[in-house]
Amino acid sequence: MYGSPSTRTRPAVAAGGRLRGLTALLATGAVVAGGLLAATAASAATSTIKGAASGRCVDVPGLSQTNGTQLQLWDCNGGSNQSFTSTSSKQLQVYGTKCLDAAGTNAGAKVQIWDCNGGANQQWNINGDGTITGVQSGLCLDAANAGTGNGTLLQVWTCNGGGNQKWTVNGGTTPPPGGTAMDNNFPVVREAAYGDNRYTVYRPADPAAVGRTLPVVVFGNGACAHTDNSEDRQILSLIASKGFAVVDIGSADGSPNGLSSGSPIPSLLTDAITWAQREQDRSGSPLQQRLNLAEVATAGHSCGGLEALVAGEDSRVSAVVSLDSGFFADGSFGYSRNELNKLHSPVLYLSGGPSDIAYSNTQANYGLTNVPAILAVQPQAGHTGFITGGQITDGTTAVVSFLDMVLNGNGTARTYLLGPSGLAATYPWQVTSKNF
Repeated sequence: MYGSPSTRTRPAVAAGGRLRGLTALLATGAVVAGGLLAATAASAATSTIKGAASGRCVDVPGLSQTNGTQLQLWDCNGGSNQSFTSTSSKQLQVYGTKCLDAAGTNAGAKVQIWDCNGGANQQWNINGDGTITGVQSGLCLDAANAGTGNGTLLQVWTCNGGGNQKWTVNGGTTPPPGGTAMDNNFPVVREAAYGDNRYTVYRPADPAAVGRTLPVVVFGNGACAHTDNSEDRQILSLIASKGFAVVDIGSADGSPNGLSSGSPIPSLLTDAITWAQREQDRSGSPLQQRLNLAEVATAGHSCGGLEALVAGEDSRVSAVVSLDSGFFADGSFGYSRNELNKLHSPVLYLSGGPSDIAYSNTQANYGLTNVPAILAVQPQAGHTGFITGGQITDGTTAVVSFLDMVLNGNGTARTYLLGPSGLAATYPWQVTSKNF
């Protein structure tokens, strides 16, 4: 059983680590309550194009590189066939050599990929109202017949203000070539959530400095601690420093907030998403119109990982992170492994190896997961090393890379996680993946 805070060991933070930047931050104590993380900002790379009505990404079917392949909507998965680069020539490139191409100037002409040739039918305006219009035709990029499901084909159509013609272009914030969110180190503020003592917020001190709207991560703490969230302070500060807004369960000062601890309450994470939606529109909020609510992840450690997995069923969620967690075979805590069949977005399972009390559950849950999934095992971490031990750097790197891949559409992060020479080649990690 996933223990209470009083029964869980808290190893000291080691000075070592593989990524020099993160290690230095930890060594200086820069991620303490109320503190700032010193950093430098970076610029944009590849992007996903996500439908406002569907929540799905513009996708090249089957990773095809054949000229004339019509684009479609599909669940966002961080694939290279969903990663686009907006050029100074107004092209939207995929695979580096293919462009979004309108097959005609009439309403209903299909939108396809074609070798980039500089034609006006391959030039697009990305507009402030969320539309993407063809320079040649003046028509809007459109999900046919107002469709929202996987496989809905894309076309150009007379602009009509519909949600099927509104798109979020989500760029990374890291420098080319090969940059990732891990290269960012923005100063971070930790603060109480406005108007709701159930939550603590971690965010870049100057959200505008990130250069794009912030994906949102809602987090459940180990032991389902719903009041005192101090255990997760370091890793969440580090995640926020990479260009994410994190909403953690628990009051910022540990004061009573009316919540009981010890058992999963997944609705606290879905309520955290709703809080972020309100904050997006609140006048005077430092996050007003600074959040990317089309890119939301649930995440959690141990018992909080169960909360993340259940909350990941919410249609607003684009990614799920489970640290040292997983549903029990006997349905302990009131949730069976059948919940895994309800997931609809990619999942990262992080495990601390055989000494992690959740090890067998994590492995079994990965095996039963049908959506794209990664199982990453760091056998030195045990159950708490990613959170309070010498593997905080390791855990942060894996989590941020996954968020960068799925939420930001970063192809370099994808290669790092899924390729043979990235995380899988880093001792002592053991990495497997499927369905990508």
